[in-house]
Amino acid sequence: MTNPTAPRYGQDVPDTVYGYVSARSQGGVPVTRATALSSARPFRAEGDALERAKEYARTAGLTVTAESRLGFTVAGTPAAYEQLTSGRIASYEVEQLGPMNRERSVTHLDIVGDRQPDALGIGAAPGEDAIEAVALERPRTPMRLLPADAKPPDVEAYHLTLPDDVAGLLNATPAHEAGHEGRGVEVAMVDTGQAEHAYFTAHGYDIAPPVALVPGTSPAEDPVGHGTGESANIFAVAPGARLRPYRASNRRGDLTAATAGFLRAKADRPHVLTNSWGGDGDFPPLGGPSQADMIFALEILDAVEQGIVVVFSAGNGQFAIEPQVPGVIAAGGVFAAQDGRLRASNYASGYVSPWIEGVRVPTVCGLVGLLPRAQYLMLPVPPGCAIDVDESLPDPHAPADDPGDTTGPGDGWAMFSGTSAAAPQTAGAVAVLLGARPGLTPAQVTRALTATATDVTTGTNHPRFGKRAHVGIDTATGPGLVNVSAALDLVLTQDL
Repeated sequence: MTNPTAPRYGQDVPDTVYGYVSARSQGGVPVTRATALSSARPFRAEGDALERAKEYARTAGLTVTAESRLGFTVAGTPAAYEQLTSGRIASYEVEQLGPMNRERSVTHLDIVGDRQPDALGIGAAPGEDAIEAVALERPRTPMRLLPADAKPPDVEAYHLTLPDDVAGLLNATPAHEAGHEGRGVEVAMVDTGQAEHAYFTAHGYDIAPPVALVPGTSPAEDPVGHGTGESANIFAVAPGARLRPYRASNRRGDLTAATAGFLRAKADRPHVLTNSWGGDGDFPPLGGPSQADMIFALEILDAVEQGIVVVFSAGNGQFAIEPQVPGVIAAGGVFAAQDGRLRASNYASGYVSPWIEGVRVPTVCGLVGLLPRAQYLMLPVPPGCAIDVDESLPDPHAPADDPGDTTGPGDGWAMFSGTSAAAPQTAGAVAVLLGARPGLTPAQVTRALTATATDVTTGTNHPRFGKRAHVGIDTATGPGLVNVSAALDLVLTQDL
């Protein structure tokens, strides 16, 4: 689908541009002409096309950062892309829902020129028969550590602690007491980074050395704190799992290499691949998915077809392709009040897919706070990182009596959530099931989680969608809140 409104191009182009190259497919249909997400198999690279395409890219001056059976990600200067495509990198602005649930103008990139396609963010490589398309990385938004104190500060505001409150509300504690903690299960997480923090050391959690996808960045740093904080949700549900973190952010913490992170994580064949980020588009959409959306969706579908359980955040009011891909577990939001009552989180997305028949977002829900800031979970972050500072300050867009999360701006703790938290919580639940019964397929895992979820019957999801929860499956919360022990009992006693 091409954009019906021509963008106004500018010259605000970064020194390093991140992209994806699709190699010529064995099915004979270019990835840019994909119209359905039934299977990624026809779009796997033909013969030696992948190697030849990589050679063309390297000759143009681009660095290959990760690869799959369909294509590979690259990084390089605008001049290198011009060398490969004979086009020019140009910028344009799009209004999107971003962090803190606020509209903002986000800079996107396109390849323009006489021999370039009209689809935004997509380029061609004339004369290079092994390359079907060049897709530029689209901005993604996190759906929401030097060692610090292992214990969180005492604050008066109502919030949930990790691991105990989250494990209890998701009914994971009985599973842990029975010895089911996700041991032997590898959970990959693509995010802003994974920094050291005394919280993880004190609990003895198993974290593999982080992998950085952006050249020149340290794998041991997390400038934003999003990846570090949200990863604690995995261990609250699956304390025995092994986390494999992938840093897809640049030096500022922007997710500039999310596609590369996903491809690299997929290539390492984890059992679970969780992603607390996504894009944002018009809802209801003006047409079908864009070519750029379809290209990445096929990469996600390829991971599911390899047997990897893929989890994506449903969104904090965003509408994106990632949670709609068939086979993906889209994690939505449920709020548990002080009295234990459950309701749909008005911070979380929920809708029936207008693009893919039979897909409803969310698939199942985790624990998520409420508007305006979803300050709900006390999470460990690198001291002084962006989230540590931002969450501690009053919100200038909120009522005058908003005090922030009442933690310090450099204490290594912050109160936040979003469906960024629901995704790793759900990934932890998956790890418990796979640890107890290795070999479960993504479809079997999904059936177990959805069949046993705790029904949520009150509340309304994000105002952008305005869907009410009711008895039974609904569009606000799907089948309800993840119930780990109930799902575990199902996979241990029944043939899925």
